[in-house]
Amino acid sequence: MVKKRFRVIIEDEIYEVEVEVEEGLSDIEILLNALERGEIHESSSEVSYSFKQLSSQDKNVIISPISGKVVEIKVSVGDKIKENTVVAVLEAMKTQVEIKAGKDGKVKSILVKEGDVVKQGQTLIVLA
Repeated sequence: MVKKRFRVIIEDEIYEVEVEVEEGLSDIEILLNALERGEIHESSSEVSYSFKQLSSQDKNVIISPISGKVVEIKVSVGDKIKENTVVAVLEAMKTQVEIKAGKDGKVKSILVKEGDVVKQGQTLIVLA
């Protein structure tokens, strides 16, 4: 195991974090794994923080897991998509994060556009 340091944005606050990970993982794999589990500790005081629920209760809604800038929208209204289809790409701290659909569906509406700045938990896309 190795320790890596990152800067992350949580609800518009920037935190320096230290993550203990297996060797060989890329930085984006480390961050996404940590976000999914909500296992990030503030390195200076070892106080645990847990991320608020990153998935919507409504499975027809795709929300942003991070605050960042919308770099690319990869779907259009009316598109039929499969679970794990990349629907958008966000960027935060010069790191691009692919946003994937959590289920099969049809794109009903897209609530953001390329260049928009979004907050963690903000609805990006609605599926029918």
